Amino acid sequence: MYKNKNIIDCHIHYALPIEPCEVIKTMDATGIDRANLVIVPHRNRLSSVPDALMVKDLYPKRIFVFASLDISGYFAHRNQLGKYFAKHAQQMRLCGCDGIKIVEGKPSMRKMLPIPDFDLETWDPFWEYAEKTGTPILWHVNDPQEFWDKDKIPAWALEKGWYYGEDKLACEAQYTQVLNILKRHPHIKIIFAHFFFLSGQLERLSTILDQYQNVMVDLTPGIEMYINFAKDPQASRNFFEKYQDRIIYGTDIGARNILKKDASDGINLAESRERSNLVRSFLTDSRVVTVKADGNFLIGTTDFDLQGIGLNESIQEKIFSKNFLHFIGEQPQLVDSRRVLRECRKIKRTLNIMKWFDKGLFPDFSAVNRVISYFKEKKAPKKI
Repeated sequence: MYKNKNIIDCHIHYALPIEPCEVIKTMDATGIDRANLVIVPHRNRLSSVPDALMVKDLYPKRIFVFASLDISGYFAHRNQLGKYFAKHAQQMRLCGCDGIKIVEGKPSMRKMLPIPDFDLETWDPFWEYAEKTGTPILWHVNDPQEFWDKDKIPAWALEKGWYYGEDKLACEAQYTQVLNILKRHPHIKIIFAHFFFLSGQLERLSTILDQYQNVMVDLTPGIEMYINFAKDPQASRNFFEKYQDRIIYGTDIGARNILKKDASDGINLAESRERSNLVRSFLTDSRVVTVKADGNFLIGTTDFDLQGIGLNESIQEKIFSKNFLHFIGEQPQLVDSRRVLRECRKIKRTLNIMKWFDKGLFPDFSAVNRVISYFKEKKAPKKI
């Protein structure tokens, strides 16, 4: 087992009303020294970036933050989307964010939002900005291959509406769009979440990593990833040894709310432990471990045998922390409370405008108001 306590989880979801202390409690319970909070859009709140920046301000040495894109841009700035997102990314950096999380490559997101194909001209200024500034992007592209096959898709995924077999957006179409972007912007810094969903096509992923030196992948489950790895443990071990500088530890623990009305889902501590134990045992142990079904989001309803690949400690150290720090920077960006307050006010204005165009949107100001109160109270002079 990896003994170094410097473990960084690059992929934890966060939004209020989960308390900042709950994030830290979960990190401590799962042996995480530092965490990267990745933010996804929320329909009735628009953005949870200020929520995460509040956590970062409370725990500045332990927390990184990757901001979501501003989804109002898909409606109000469609013809100049790239310019709008480039400006947004710049503002997020000034607020104290360390990178950008793009979840819009998840097919269910593309069903909900009018997202133009990623390789269209309207996106170009954003990709150009990201490449020029070295802005790190963590990008969710596609989903497990079986989500396009009704005979193979897990029941829990089908229930969530993640069956895409009859959709116009094919899995390969998105890969083509992404590769077109990489051809135009070969130095852009991207971490593809969930191993780019190519755990069953390691030769294909190898070709991409060989061609684009600033592309990384994270290990966040998808249980299908570890099922694929276990099919040929030696090939998996060879891949991890060859690309030991390009793989980053992550678990995908945290809040589960993407564009939902209800953001009350808390952090499931038991699932968090299962996720972290699954990834770590695979990396550190050479034995076969039976992973028990949990009937839930992670494992599903079928037990399976996981063959660990038992990497040496030097490689483990890279995957658990060094690769992330090399890619992102040794220390988190500092939070600028004045700019965060400005962003909070912008979110409130935007929600008040969007409600007239989206009749299903019911603006929820509770989270942003709490963040405003926190930073205002922090700035206020103490009474003597």
